[in-house]
Order: sequence, then structure tokens, then C-alpha cells
Amino acid sequence: MLAVAALVCWLLTEALGALMVRGWLTAGGLHRARRERLAGSPDAMSVPVLAGHAGLNLAGLSCWICFVASGLRPLAFVALAFAAPAIGLGISTVTIWTPYPGRRSEEPAPKPSGEDLGQQLIDEALSTTRPPGLSLRPLVPVSHGALAIATFALATLAAVSFR
Repeated sequence: MLAVAALVCWLLTEALGALMVRGWLTAGGLHRARRERLAGSPDAMSVPVLAGHAGLNLAGLSCWICFVASGLRPLAFVALAFAAPAIGLGISTVTIWTPYPGRRSEEPAPKPSGEDLGQQLIDEALSTTRPPGLSLRPLVPVSHGALAIATFALATLAAVSFR
């Protein structure tokens, strides 16, 4: 039962991570990271760190799915061995991604193209209806981190107590 709970938690964590990466990519994060890296900015997102975090996590998830399906206990420990450094790499991105993947306050807004202008006007109109200062965006990375901790705890308990 713990193994299945860890699997569900792991899948939710992955879904939030995919949501953050999608938002980062659609906001031009890859190009911005390259530009900031070339400028020597310490706040630039490290694409290799992000790829390592995601890759290790997916490898761990794959091992965990195999463990749940087969019941082979060593697979659970291999999954944890992948998850531990993935969590470490994830922690290293927290200050850069909170709030994710929005612009820094001192960074100028990108100039809209003709295609984006209509969407930007709609977004601005919708954003004025929300109370100022209220943003749920930081809840995504916070939830991702909390689920990652819960996943690791459940997976560890499941691996240790499995018979």
C-alpha cells in the first residue's frame, strides 16, 4: 500500500514539474537562460542542472514502477538512489524558480509581436480583476517540493518495510 501511495505521489510531483518546465519554455526560458549565462549572471537557470534533475527523477520513477509491478525489492532502492540526487538538484533551482517562471521585477517585459498582442491584452484585462498582490503561482513550486519530500518519505518507508 505504501508503494502505491509513493507512486501516486511521485506521479503528481512529476506532473507539477512538467507544468513548471512547460511554463518556463513557453516564457522563453531557454533563450533567457542562454543569454543570462553568456552575460555571466549568477541567476541564470542551469539547463544541465534542470535536465539532470528531470532525468534522474524519471529514471527513479521508472525503477519505482518496475518495483511496484514486480515486487523486486532492489529496484526500490535503485529508485531511491536516483531520487536522492534528483532532489538535491531540484533544491538548487528553488531560488531561481520562485515564483516560477515569471520575469524578475527589474527585467523589462518582452515586446509583443502582432500575434501575441491580442493575447497580451486579454491577459492584462483578466489580471486587473484579481486583487493586487494575490498570486497563486508560487504554490506550484512549493507544492512540487512538498510532494517530492512526501514521495521520498513514502518510498523510503515502502522500500524498508517491503516483504
